Amino acid sequence: MPKGFISKDYASLVLGAAIVAVLLLVAGFFVRPSDWAGWIQAIGLIVGLMLAVAVPAIQKGQDLTLQRRQLRDRETGYARRMQYLCGELNELLARITVNLVHLRAADRHRLQRTLEDYLHRLFESHKLDHNDDRVVIAHELRLVANDMIEELESGRSDRVVLGALEKRLQKLAHRCQVNATQAERI
Repeated sequence: MPKGFISKDYASLVLGAAIVAVLLLVAGFFVRPSDWAGWIQAIGLIVGLMLAVAVPAIQKGQDLTLQRRQLRDRETGYARRMQYLCGELNELLARITVNLVHLRAADRHRLQRTLEDYLHRLFESHKLDHNDDRVVIAHELRLVANDMIEELESGRSDRVVLGALEKRLQKLAHRCQVNATQAERI
């Protein structure tokens, strides 16, 4: 809703209608007094036609602006959520890497459940996302999380595998940042 008496979208319309009305009133001063009723009708008709044509066009422009803003907000939200989920997986991998030698079976099981919960949240938060790049990023995040689960299930302490997963996550984090920047530009 406009904050002032007349919003900036309608200001030019009101100004144009006022100018037409004033010009027709000035022209009406040069006619006989008996023709004044006709001049008032003409002014009303012209101003009414201007309003009938311009108001729907202005409202359509406002609707398009609102739709663009909603699209940008939705895309930015998805991109930021993807960025957050990528960072969360990176933090989880860092915790696993630091404590890898000291992880007991119960700790590995707990981390596996955390990763499964992560996979569920990743799926739920992006099941309606139609951006191709984010779909690919989500798929690759699922692959990395599944590789982490397999590594925890194996019981090994292979830092080479975790190092490779960390490099993949760094690339994904960069892609998430680029995607978020692109989403903000819409």
